[in-house]
Amino acid sequence: MHGTIGNFRIGEDIAVALDAVQGDPVTVTAITAQMKPATVAANRFVLDDSAAGIAMTVAAQGTTGWLVSLANAATAGLAVGIYGIDARLTIAGGVEMTEQ
Repeated sequence: MHGTIGNFRIGEDIAVALDAVQGDPVTVTAITAQMKPATVAANRFVLDDSAAGIAMTVAAQGTTGWLVSLANAATAGLAVGIYGIDARLTIAGGVEMTEQ
C-alpha cells in the first residue's frame, strides 16, 4: 500500500488496522511495526530507511489481523511531516514479508 490512510494531529493517538486479506493469520509467528518519516518520490510515498523508526504497539484484532498503534505521548514529539508505517510479519516458515 502506498497511499495516504489518514491525517493526524501531533499529540493524538494513532491506531491503524492491519487486516489479513490473504492467507491464514495464524501462520504469523511475530509482527513488529514502526513509524518512519516519508518523502514523495516519483508520485509515491517512500519511507526514509536511514531514519530511526518509532516502535509501535501491535495487538491482535480477533482472528482477522492486528491493530498497530502509537500513543499520544510518542506523537507529541514528532516533527510536522509525512510518515509511514513499516510492518514486518514473520511467517511460520521463517519467511518475512514487509509491507509499507
